[in-house]
Amino acid sequence: MHHGFYPFFLEQHNFSENLLKAMNMMLEVDVLSINRMELSYLPKIRKLLYLLSLSAPEAPNISQLSHEIQTSRATVMNYIQYLRDARLVNLLYPVNEDFPKKPERLYLQNPNLLYATRMINVDEQVLRETFFYNQVHKDYKVNAGNKNTDFLVDGYYDFNIGEKTNGRNRQDVYYAVDGIEKGEKNKIPLWLFGFLY
Repeated sequence: MHHGFYPFFLEQHNFSENLLKAMNMMLEVDVLSINRMELSYLPKIRKLLYLLSLSAPEAPNISQLSHEIQTSRATVMNYIQYLRDARLVNLLYPVNEDFPKKPERLYLQNPNLLYATRMINVDEQVLRETFFYNQVHKDYKVNAGNKNTDFLVDGYYDFNIGEKTNGRNRQDVYYAVDGIEKGEKNKIPLWLFGFLY
């Protein structure tokens, strides 16, 4: 969860420092250059990414973000799309919705980015959900869950993500469970989803 998503974790250097450098390069090259933006916009985009990382996975408050980075709501939505295209954030929408609508939830693209941007106070549940979404959305359609579930995969499979579950589990929901080695019935160890990538 902390490191390993990017190949430079094998190098004998500080992983978090290298990741922050890579994120900065993504912002400068993938966001600014590809979208033909001036370098003067970099501080606003950098601040937006930081603010989004602090509130993830909550739905972004576009009005508040536009006030914080001193730009219009439409520009904030464009910046969020640019961050998505640069693979720095993932947007989670209900079924049959997509950009330019406001996402129901926003995650950083992978758990390594959570540690790089938050440094401390990384919520375990946010890590689990970020990991699951990152691993599954590469090959499957992932939407916001319904009926008190976290995610809906391919429009059919409802998933809840969490640590060991005790008590009653719904039979119509799959559980991606952290902290177990092997699954049973509708409980799947969360670590197994790492093999999807």
